[in-house]
Amino acid sequence: MTTFACSRRRQASGSRAPSSLHFLLPYSARGHLALPTLPLLARWLLLSCLLLPAGPAAGQLIGGPIVPAGHLRLDIHPNFITWNERFGLRGAAGSLVEEVEPLGWSLSSDALGSDRLPGAARSEAHLRTLLQNPDYRYNLGRTTHLLAAHVRRVPLGFQLGVFPWLSVGASLPMVQRKLDSELILVPGDANAGLAPSQSASALFLSQYLTALSTTRIVVDGQCAASGDSAECMEGQALVQSADALLGALSPLYGESLYLPLEGSDAGQALNALLNEVRGGMSDIGLTFADPLPLGTPLDQASFDSLIVAPVFGRQGLPLRGQEGLWEPGDLEVNLAVRLLNTMPRPADTDGPQPPGDSLAGVEEDAGGSFGVQLGVAGTLRLGTGTPQDTLRDFLDMDIAEGQMDIEVRGFGNLGWARRAGVAFDVRYGIASPARIRRRIAKPDIGFARAPVLDTVQWTPGNYLDYAITPHVLLTPQLSFGFVYRSYSRGADTYEGDGADLAPLSLETEATVQSMGVDVRYSSFLGGGFPVEVRFGWESARSGTGGRTPKTGIVRFGASLFRRIWGGG
Repeated sequence: MTTFACSRRRQASGSRAPSSLHFLLPYSARGHLALPTLPLLARWLLLSCLLLPAGPAAGQLIGGPIVPAGHLRLDIHPNFITWNERFGLRGAAGSLVEEVEPLGWSLSSDALGSDRLPGAARSEAHLRTLLQNPDYRYNLGRTTHLLAAHVRRVPLGFQLGVFPWLSVGASLPMVQRKLDSELILVPGDANAGLAPSQSASALFLSQYLTALSTTRIVVDGQCAASGDSAECMEGQALVQSADALLGALSPLYGESLYLPLEGSDAGQALNALLNEVRGGMSDIGLTFADPLPLGTPLDQASFDSLIVAPVFGRQGLPLRGQEGLWEPGDLEVNLAVRLLNTMPRPADTDGPQPPGDSLAGVEEDAGGSFGVQLGVAGTLRLGTGTPQDTLRDFLDMDIAEGQMDIEVRGFGNLGWARRAGVAFDVRYGIASPARIRRRIAKPDIGFARAPVLDTVQWTPGNYLDYAITPHVLLTPQLSFGFVYRSYSRGADTYEGDGADLAPLSLETEATVQSMGVDVRYSSFLGGGFPVEVRFGWESARSGTGGRTPKTGIVRFGASLFRRIWGGG
């Protein structure tokens, strides 16, 4: 499965764990639209790029996978996918809000508190009760996470024309991931900071407990000597007050990763409670002068340490930009069958000339006649890639899904006089289950405290992808098309014996509508060297899902043809 983030997430051992980033990236072509496995959006773009037609502008099918019989087509089609926004989904004021939000939204806050730090919610509630302030909320400062994801995909593949109506092929994408990440903290009007170390808080509580025990002994002695005197009752009230304060401070120091700052209103109120106890102890001749341990203001270095250093039990990698190595994705094999072709064909020349797909020929006037091409295809993804999910890398993105999928496809083209046409392409993907490692945390959590890393059985949701491409031939060799694409996928399901897996399925449904252009040049007409090149751009315009990336894609491509058998 992807995050950044895009997604999935982590585990930690022990009672104290580092805050870990839940990077919200979708997974690949069915995993989650974007990539923390491969972006879904990238997947179908990859497929359409791999299956470039092997024919002249006359009658060619935009995105068609059919290759003339006896010819081998070699494809290389780099795709550059980038996004820094997502189609977000979150709760606000008791209702759901769906809007485009920055990819780094989960770690960006005007007043960093329990809205981004789930480990702060319980101690915030505890302090509200202790201070009798129902509106109290942590503010560790203003944070901005500048986050952008980039994926470079270079599918290497071939397509072989077995018969005029049948082609087979395979492809293997090489993928490189790149993240631009900068996490900025501005203290501003912060009222809380990093909690003191366990040793410091334990020392204070131990000395406080010693002072309380001594106070109890003195008060018991006074009561034994004077009975129910005013002095005895005041001493008993002091013990009760000191004991209640100890009962409130012990869990606060034991569970909180953050505490009020010394000079904040909450810090002054806590000191006032302690000073009341100190004053009572002083009245009976005891002294307790140890200062109350409170929060340490966060600066950029200490904020980074929450993630990088093992402050709470586990060490992670920095949330800085990173560029991965080139890695192989999932191997794909495909088969395409042409069912119908009534496109006008070029004049006959030497060599095999399947209608509308010849590699040489001179265009002849076709008048106003219409033509139709229809076909079906199937793709099998073998799941040869290896998905990633680690404890230390909080900004990981998968470059493969590691499970087998089957995609069925229908494609066609309606053409007029070899001057204009409309191509369509419909794909439906069926995913198979796979056992993978996943970090378990809710998708809207930025820092997940002690998330669980578990082995689960993952079944990605099936997907439907269709594209409509009106195109015109500017010259017999050059075509220009406008692309409209719609993509939707069902929710993922997870099964396992360990932790509650419900958070993994949240926000895994996705829809995306995108638009773009497609420009292709074919050198076939006029006896040129058999090559086709293309340029395309596509941008997501609308979508839903919560973790759905708002991607922009630029793609280049080249297809070279070689006759293996047959005349010519």
